[in-house]
Amino acid sequence: MGKDRGSMSVRLLWILVWISAYGQGFSAEVLSKNIFFLAESRGRVTVPISTVGLQGTEHRFQWIWTSHDGRHSNTTIANIISSTWESVSNTLGFSKGSGYGLSMRTNFENAGEFVFMQTKPVSVIVTRFQVFAFKVTPFEWPSFRLGSDVSFSCELSSLPEGTTLQWEREGDPTSNTTLFYNNTVHMVIHSVDQSSKGRCNCTLKQNGILLYEIYNTLNVETSTFNMPVTLFRESSNSSEVEMMCRSSSWHRKASWTKGSSPAEAPATLTSDDRLEIDRFSSPTFKHKDFPLRLSPVEFEDGGVFRCNFNNNLMSYVQLTTIQVSASRGPPGGQSVVLKCEVSEVNGDPVTLAWLRMEGRTGLVVKKDILTESQPNWTLSVTLPSLQRDQLDWQCVVFREDMLRASVPLRLRGAGGRSGIPGLVLPSPLKDDTLQISIIVACTALVVAGILIGALVLHLKKKKTDPAVTSLPLTQKNDPVYGNITDPLAHQEFQGGQDGNEEVHYAEVALVEPRLGDPNRVTSGSNHVQEGGAVIYSTLNI
Repeated sequence: MGKDRGSMSVRLLWILVWISAYGQGFSAEVLSKNIFFLAESRGRVTVPISTVGLQGTEHRFQWIWTSHDGRHSNTTIANIISSTWESVSNTLGFSKGSGYGLSMRTNFENAGEFVFMQTKPVSVIVTRFQVFAFKVTPFEWPSFRLGSDVSFSCELSSLPEGTTLQWEREGDPTSNTTLFYNNTVHMVIHSVDQSSKGRCNCTLKQNGILLYEIYNTLNVETSTFNMPVTLFRESSNSSEVEMMCRSSSWHRKASWTKGSSPAEAPATLTSDDRLEIDRFSSPTFKHKDFPLRLSPVEFEDGGVFRCNFNNNLMSYVQLTTIQVSASRGPPGGQSVVLKCEVSEVNGDPVTLAWLRMEGRTGLVVKKDILTESQPNWTLSVTLPSLQRDQLDWQCVVFREDMLRASVPLRLRGAGGRSGIPGLVLPSPLKDDTLQISIIVACTALVVAGILIGALVLHLKKKKTDPAVTSLPLTQKNDPVYGNITDPLAHQEFQGGQDGNEEVHYAEVALVEPRLGDPNRVTSGSNHVQEGGAVIYSTLNI
């Protein structure tokens, strides 16, 4: 009996130790883990599960998936019964991995939350994974055309709280040339040349700590021969554009011309013997390089620019200009109309969108696709009234789903320091109730003041009257002294003081923007990680 008790005690002790280790193993893995991968890359993504020591009878497990794009929620993609896989959904790109792990293709749509849980003998979540997919467009980076505007985008399937997604060039942020919209950060590099070459990184950081990055190398061709480009530029007092014209061989003569239409004879802007005309200028021609600089850019400058060396066409530039404006709505109303217009649309459609900016993030308010056949190329937004959170806007231009230009519009009060003529905007109030209340309160205060003054004078006069002061001391009616107050007038006075301030916005200012060979490298591929001024018009009583 003693031996049985001893052996039983030992067995119970081992069972307790195993349960403790088993429970600690589960609890240690319940914490969510992060996995990042580049969509459409070679290879597969592995969601690993460490080997779990199992004893006893039959055990059942499940893989459950909720996609980041919202198309799938709590979808069972695999059942595991005693180490045997069943119902693995290969149609969605999932398959059996090593051990209890999961393997999947690098599809952007496969990103999401993956839960590995035990369903028998008890139901318990073993591990959670957040699998994030990056998509970079274009995927392959060839050598880009000299003088062109290069546009990239980097999209994340879901943005974790407290993280930032941004483009960097050689380690430096590029906030002045980037736009964050819809979990996608866009970057535009204007008029690229040899100085633009280098590494461009799409980085995901949390509290300044790098979680993941993808980078490509930007290469630029050395000649513009027979390579047409399209440029989008803002029309404003401080904007400019530089058009490239470069050859690898020696030439004697050079010139830049502009034509607004194929039927119109082109006008000469600059040449090797005339380097400047109006707002157009070129440096001294050195037989191979003859760029054209236009500053400032006006809306009417849109058109076709050609550079000729001798009699050979060396550069062909289609310039599209963009202008934004704000104006009042119908007289007497509170509305403000924002307008964005492009000079022309040639070839592929252009998407215009108005974004209301919240910091560096844009929220789409309205967008439209413009085609070549339309009579005008504008997009307008009407604000019923101007609010404090509606002061920063951007009109953005997309072509072939890539950002081509962004033009900010900042609304400010009268007397701002932008130096741009302002537009008197209506008060953000939707009616005149407050103004009427102020007028009524002021009138009541004036009337109350007059009445109080009259009563005080009357009392003083009555106090010094001989008929009053010569009353006999034996009179039984003692004089009564009292303070004269008007509670209603006091309340009206307080009300007038509470409502005597009103904010008036009285100016609109336009703030100008400040603006491959496939040796793609991903950091941590399939990496698992723990873990103007406003003027306030004040009415003083």
